Amino acid sequence: MKIAILGAGLAGSELALQCASKGCSVVLFEAKPDKKDSSVYATPLPGELVCSNSLKSENEGTPAFLLKEEMQMMHSFLLDIAHDTAVPAGRSLAVNRTHFSENILKMIRESSEIEYRENSLFTTLEEFKKSVDADYYVIATGPLTTETMANSIDEKHGYFYDAIAPQILDESIDYSKVFMASRYDTGDPDFLNIPLSKEEYDIFLQALLASEKLPYNENEKPQFFAQCMPIEELARRGERTLSFGPFRPVGFSVDGRRPYAVIQLRTENKEKTAWNLVGCQTRMRQAAQKEVFSMLPGLQHASFSRYGSVHRNSYFNATEVLDPWFVLKKDSQVRVIGQLSGVEGYSESIWSAVMLAQALTSEAELVAPPLQSMSGGMFRALFHRYDRFDPVHANYALISNPNKLKKKVRKLFYFESGKEHFKKWWLSL
Repeated sequence: MKIAILGAGLAGSELALQCASKGCSVVLFEAKPDKKDSSVYATPLPGELVCSNSLKSENEGTPAFLLKEEMQMMHSFLLDIAHDTAVPAGRSLAVNRTHFSENILKMIRESSEIEYRENSLFTTLEEFKKSVDADYYVIATGPLTTETMANSIDEKHGYFYDAIAPQILDESIDYSKVFMASRYDTGDPDFLNIPLSKEEYDIFLQALLASEKLPYNENEKPQFFAQCMPIEELARRGERTLSFGPFRPVGFSVDGRRPYAVIQLRTENKEKTAWNLVGCQTRMRQAAQKEVFSMLPGLQHASFSRYGSVHRNSYFNATEVLDPWFVLKKDSQVRVIGQLSGVEGYSESIWSAVMLAQALTSEAELVAPPLQSMSGGMFRALFHRYDRFDPVHANYALISNPNKLKKKVRKLFYFESGKEHFKKWWLSL
């Protein structure tokens, strides 16, 4: 079987490695290095993590960890690489972005079944299909898919704006005004924390609201995905939105008292030479970012290794455009995976590739995962028609379980039950 994949992001790279490991011949096309969007991508490497370096929680009982546990059972290559390149991040899985992508490229290069074609840019699905003779064609071009390519696949696609947080060089931070800790002192003290008094918070908030912002497309209403919303948009909703949201101070104590707000920084590498401002994704202009974030204690002389930015993400209404197992309704030879298929998040994008790999390489027709599992809940949310479709990410509202339990034990029960039901499904294959 020969499979052509367009896009070597998280989904495309995972699918290529999955299918190659099962003996398929794979041609993996990628626009990098010469034809990449330099306003978003910083490296020539595949599988680049753009927005954050975190693959979310590693805490038992959380939806994100349940999804990763299910992916681990299915032997996700990229999840293994993530653990191999992990950096300190408390109870979350965060990676060194460069090492993560370098390891992906190494595995792709070492596979005798994968032909990796760089600098490949196609404007339409038809052009892509004409470039190589294959049994299946997979679109994994991600949320930055061009309008012409997206329209050639199907004109029924939505969009939302995604924001990126800035990074600060460690050498420019005044450590006398910050402290190392994890929330509630759980695990190692992996985060750098900036405590704010009410006065410091109010000054920062007013500067944030008054700062110069990048404009949106005049012809579109700005729409945001909740987890990627610029802090300016959150701040507009009320003066306590940030202190009850990304800057919440619970679980921290300074001189025996809880600060009014706390801004956390997560390291970008094990050497801790650069830090990501957690929850500070922004659409401020670069000069404004320098001015506003330098008001924070410890960042008065901050040097930025990367400024925050905003980009537009496209996705398909999966229930209208795709059949189960990511099959394009209007062309059964084509599959669509990754964020373009209607999932949202790093782990979710990798998950879509692992699931598709099972469908493409299985000798028997697959049944969907059980609805008690996170994979089953996401599968139903993608491929069963709803009045309103929103990008799908791991959360317990997606799964089905009849047990009525108290909140304290409900999440852990969902986690253990989901893992057990998924394991039975996986072993049955």
